[in-house]
Amino acid sequence: MKRAGLKGLRVLMILPLLGVVGFGFDKELQKRKEATGIDLPVAEWKLPAAMQEDGYIDASKMPKDSKYAEMVILGNQILNETTKYIGPQAKDPKKRFAGNNLSCSSCHAAGGTKPYQSAFVGIWGRFPEYRSRSDSINTLEQRINGCMQRSLAGKPLPLDSKEMLAMLTYMQWLSQGIPVGAKVKGQGLVKMALLDRAADPKKGKLVYEEKCVACHQADGQGLKNPDTTGAYYMFPPLWGKDSYNTGAGMHRELKAAAYIKANMPQGNPDLSDAEAYDVAAYINSQPRPIKKGGEKDFPDKRVKPVDAVTGPYLDKFPQKQHLFGPYQEMMH
Repeated sequence: MKRAGLKGLRVLMILPLLGVVGFGFDKELQKRKEATGIDLPVAEWKLPAAMQEDGYIDASKMPKDSKYAEMVILGNQILNETTKYIGPQAKDPKKRFAGNNLSCSSCHAAGGTKPYQSAFVGIWGRFPEYRSRSDSINTLEQRINGCMQRSLAGKPLPLDSKEMLAMLTYMQWLSQGIPVGAKVKGQGLVKMALLDRAADPKKGKLVYEEKCVACHQADGQGLKNPDTTGAYYMFPPLWGKDSYNTGAGMHRELKAAAYIKANMPQGNPDLSDAEAYDVAAYINSQPRPIKKGGEKDFPDKRVKPVDAVTGPYLDKFPQKQHLFGPYQEMMH
């Protein structure tokens, strides 16, 4: 009885400590879950000769009468002009899977061919891979459909659809010559140091007004493309009903800041780290479509990113800190 009582006392003593210390993101567990057991050198960035600077393929440099080339070109067109093929502007209502008029290239710039803009170069050999959002191994098709439901605020494409096969073929074509499983220089987003303070939407508004308004407009609704042969938007909306929803990666502070830091303003990225964090906080403080079921993302809360926008969380930190930081104390 004495031992049982002492044990219970120890538990009672520990519980308050757990409430104070909390649980942060477990980086080591994340590494173990995504480990492949294969260590490949980082591959050099390279594009096929037919790939043009604007993100479109020079069809004259592709094989003639090739069914493979036809699918590569179609996949490239779908990614650059998504809404016309599988979105609200598609002629066939049955093809309207995307829920907004963004293109995949709105984030994966120039058909996924620009370094540090979530490019597709080498992506074919990176899947299947572990995804903490689902705490499972995902295929490339599942990854594409994740974007369809989040960044494009729509619904999944059938896995055997011509459009899905075309996008897969294009991504495989972009990855030619890169070893399976290899990371590529320029793949993903840039690495940024964490701020020692919370990102500030009010400061971000000032950055936005100075650096972003010319393209994305004061109301954040972007500029439509007057040329109907190209993408629907010259510069995409950053919030509102025709933008990405709350389940998209770009709605997370750390991802949005890294993307902005490396690429914005377009053609002359010159923001400081603090400005990138602040303007990301401002953009993601604005209204946008809500992704239902966000609480089901990251079922293993130990590897839930610290900037995940929807709870529940294992730690003691308030949701506002998950949204804007500071993040240092939230990390293991």
